[in-house]
Amino acid sequence: SEVPWYLLNGADGTHNVMFTLALGVAALAAFERLWEHRILCCCSILMTAWLAAWLEADYEWRGVLMIVVFYLLNMGKNTPVTLRRIMQLLFAFPLMMHYGIIGALLACAVIFLYNGTRGFIHGNVAKYCFYAFYP
Repeated sequence: SEVPWYLLNGADGTHNVMFTLALGVAALAAFERLWEHRILCCCSILMTAWLAAWLEADYEWRGVLMIVVFYLLNMGKNTPVTLRRIMQLLFAFPLMMHYGIIGALLACAVIFLYNGTRGFIHGNVAKYCFYAFYP
């Protein structure tokens, strides 16, 4: 999806959100592997966030940290879902405010209202049509 991104935005030095998501997955993989070594784990996550900023990925370091924070806050299965969502909002709002308060409020509202179930897209045809449309 990088080619359509460049066709739409030109070579402005930015990348699409897929790079941010990939770096977020890399940070989560580092977290899973290095959890026993807390300092090394934190350093690897911070280095991944720095890499996102250096590469000028979409949402930069904020996107990577938000992925890690959401993962951490979703781990506590004994904690009520409503409390986990409120905690996610408390962390998401300051990170997203950089991109505008209206967008942060809308993102937080969607996160809070999500009930954990799959949406209205069912079946492979609809799924792959959305996959083809996204880039």
